[in-house]
Amino acid sequence: MFDAIQMMARVREEPDLDKRITIFSDFLKSEFHYDGFTYGVGFDFSSVEALLSRFLLKQDGLDPEWMHQYATDALGTKDLSVLHVALREGVLLQSQVFRATDGGDIPDHFAEVPNRARDYLKSGFFLSLRARGLVGGMGLHSSTLTPDEHDARFARHGHIIVELCRLFHDVACWRQEIIAATGLTEANLQILALRAQGLRDKQIIEITGHAHENSVSQHMERVRTKLCAKHERQALSLAAGLGLIGQPDLPDKRLMDLERTGKHVARHAQWLHDMT
Repeated sequence: MFDAIQMMARVREEPDLDKRITIFSDFLKSEFHYDGFTYGVGFDFSSVEALLSRFLLKQDGLDPEWMHQYATDALGTKDLSVLHVALREGVLLQSQVFRATDGGDIPDHFAEVPNRARDYLKSGFFLSLRARGLVGGMGLHSSTLTPDEHDARFARHGHIIVELCRLFHDVACWRQEIIAATGLTEANLQILALRAQGLRDKQIIEITGHAHENSVSQHMERVRTKLCAKHERQALSLAAGLGLIGQPDLPDKRLMDLERTGKHVARHAQWLHDMT
């Protein structure tokens, strides 16, 4: 346990997300035999299609050929593990996914990923994560342990591993990745942050030196477009939930979208509920 405390201290001290992931995944490999690691966060929950296509994903240790197939063939758009971590809570074992696939209990569209993954991932689990409005999940994978071997180990140590994953998610920061995914500029973010403080257009112009009120409106319009928000209040809510600005006293529209999309899936995808 002392080693885990030291590892998490190193994670907190490292500002770069990719380096944090390397520290964390190296520890999981040495202590628990997970040689593959995936970690992602949801960006747009307005529909199942948006959730799958705009899920930001990081990985470490996975076979390069598998990751090439995953990216080239857009397998993320039909990955049921993403649905699980975004729409449900708790753990989904890789063995459960394989059994459901073999039994024909999931649609062919979603069966493609586990069928193709068998050549690279023998066992592991997926975990949904929630922290500070950041909705995401992790996948821990083994290319050596059989499903039975993994699940027996997980029964003994799973509570420790899950808690470590949650602690990691608590301190993770995806701000730069989200900025890159949206294409928002520093000027957009500056205007957004000032608007979140409740400043009017004229006050923002005085601070930023923009020549005209229209330029403030143009920046906010770009923010709304990039975040898929219907109006400014929604854009502020989304930006706060994604860590782009401080937290205003507003509901996070993404979480309302998530609840609505989750209810839609619950009505039309009983197979996902039956797996967990």
